[in-house]
Amino acid sequence: MSTEHKSALLNSQVKFFQPGLKGAPRRLLVLIKFELYKLFNYWVIRGGYIAMLGIALIASVLAYEVEKAAKLASGSGYAFAIGILLRCVDVSAPILFLMMCVIFSIEMTYGTIKNILTRPVSRLEMIISKYITAWIMILIALAIFLAVGLPMGAHYYGLGDLTEDGYLLFRRSVMFKELAIAIAFLMIPYITLSSLALMMSSFSSTMGGAMILGLIGYFFFELFGIIPNNIGIKVGKHFLPLSSFGFPTQRLVPLYILDDLPAGIPIQSWWVWDIQKMVIICGIYFVIFFTITILVIKRRDFTV
Repeated sequence: MSTEHKSALLNSQVKFFQPGLKGAPRRLLVLIKFELYKLFNYWVIRGGYIAMLGIALIASVLAYEVEKAAKLASGSGYAFAIGILLRCVDVSAPILFLMMCVIFSIEMTYGTIKNILTRPVSRLEMIISKYITAWIMILIALAIFLAVGLPMGAHYYGLGDLTEDGYLLFRRSVMFKELAIAIAFLMIPYITLSSLALMMSSFSSTMGGAMILGLIGYFFFELFGIIPNNIGIKVGKHFLPLSSFGFPTQRLVPLYILDDLPAGIPIQSWWVWDIQKMVIICGIYFVIFFTITILVIKRRDFTV
């Protein structure tokens, strides 16, 4: 971030809260607006999104060329688009995680948090605004993947009603409805990832430190994913593999379920055990990370 951008950020806080700006919802909107303005003036955020766009474009072109060389085909634009989304979600998660790790630390680096806390805003409101900002960043990343995958799928194979040998399998409306449901469930592990990023960021006073702490935390939980699936515990009539506690890998669960749809296999219900355990595990981690973040921020002295 240049000196001019830093000066602009500090000057913008002069009009951060004008007389008459009352009520928590309105203060949150102003905080979120300022967070987005600040972050998108930072090269790490811009570079991260450019990298994700590049990943999506390269994955799309390579996937099509590989299919053509092997004389294979995705069968439909939906299968192609879902495949691209799955690859991008898998590969880009560490990039997005690091981007969210700077949300708190950038405040300490440039001293803007001291100015924010002199305004009529509570620390809890500041924390909530940063969480919502992180969720917006996640939605932007997913929008980039879909904005590349769907048009490329339409270009190569089409995105009409899903048919096979002249028989209708699913209407286009059904395909997009199921895609929307998958994205909604996909947000759950991503939201938990954001809570881990913000928690790790709250411990650091520098962006480099926040990224290092974040990567340690991220790969610690990723390591659970390499535990063999036959090792776990019984939960009622279900088996819970210990690998499920590596919650970052849970982001792939909704897309694995969605991936069967273009093959003509209907999704009878989304509320299956794989989704249930994803929601439970991610929910528990979210509560833990969010609580720790609140305790750290409420007790931390930002004047030093």
